[in-house]
Amino acid sequence: MDDKLFAALVAAAAALLTGLLSYLAAKLKIQADLSSQTKEIEAALKLQEERLRTELRTEFMAEEAIRELLLSAQPKRSFEVIERRVGGFDGDELRQLLVRAGAVRFYGRNDKELWGLRERNELDLEGDG
Repeated sequence: MDDKLFAALVAAAAALLTGLLSYLAAKLKIQADLSSQTKEIEAALKLQEERLRTELRTEFMAEEAIRELLLSAQPKRSFEVIERRVGGFDGDELRQLLVRAGAVRFYGRNDKELWGLRERNELDLEGDG
């Protein structure tokens, strides 16, 4: 075999081997980066899930408190009383919690906003149809 041809084959094999090693190194680096990013994303998602669980638990507990409040004493309560008893929510948020708790809105004297559970105020609801 000619020395030039042999040298060319060795150089080609060396270049091929170098390219293959570079490819494998790059692939391993990409996999490591992806693994690191995946772990970061999983940690962020877990943190967000915990925050959401806490927020939903707060809302669930507020709905439960509203329901208990509306089950006791008079069948309707003023929005102001409910707002004083169940703090931490703005007006519209509190109204949404009231609806989720099974309450409906009524208006009393001087258009005073009143809330009561549907099941405790069925007779008053029949006349609104």
